[in-house]
Amino acid sequence: MIPLDSVNLKQEYGNSDFDTRHNFTAYWTYDISGSSHGPKILTHGWQLSGSLSFHSGQPFNFPGPGASGSQRPGLNLVSNPFAGVSHNFNPATGEQWVNPAAFCTPSPSCLPNNPNGTLSRNKFYGPGFAQLDLAVLKNIPIAERFKLQLRAEMFNVFNRINLATGGGSVGASGFVTDTIGDFFGGPGIGPGEPFNMQLAAKILF
Repeated sequence: MIPLDSVNLKQEYGNSDFDTRHNFTAYWTYDISGSSHGPKILTHGWQLSGSLSFHSGQPFNFPGPGASGSQRPGLNLVSNPFAGVSHNFNPATGEQWVNPAAFCTPSPSCLPNNPNGTLSRNKFYGPGFAQLDLAVLKNIPIAERFKLQLRAEMFNVFNRINLATGGGSVGASGFVTDTIGDFFGGPGIGPGEPFNMQLAAKILF
């Protein structure tokens, strides 16, 4: 980050760009007991696995004139930026995260008239993240040392909208318009993408 005032570095004090205050991840695998009824190739070798991922949002700078998402904008904070903000997602416009009227450029009508502003770096935090992934596996013995594994993997089971967070995620209008997947050029399957599913087969030896 480039300081706005190199002789007053104390004014640049703020939260790290990657400050994620809360983070929880869990992974499990359950071997389903085989039934004594029916063909063993159908009733044995089933597994269920999944992962949970939750984390709070990362800090961002509200973009002011000439400021990027990772640079302190040089603005004054004049009111609560979350006042009157519903945080409802609209597919056409995104989700309003802050009220832009809570910020102003220092001037005689927006005191103090200090070009560096009073708003500290990375003052506020963006949207959090939550995702549940599940997989159903079937292991089929082929030979003593070989198995065929069939997998059905489901990502973001509840189809939660995980908005972009951190530097650059909140635009000058106060809206977040991208999901995490879009923001980082998502591949279609992975964190932040809508619910999707893939089928796979593996040879284990």
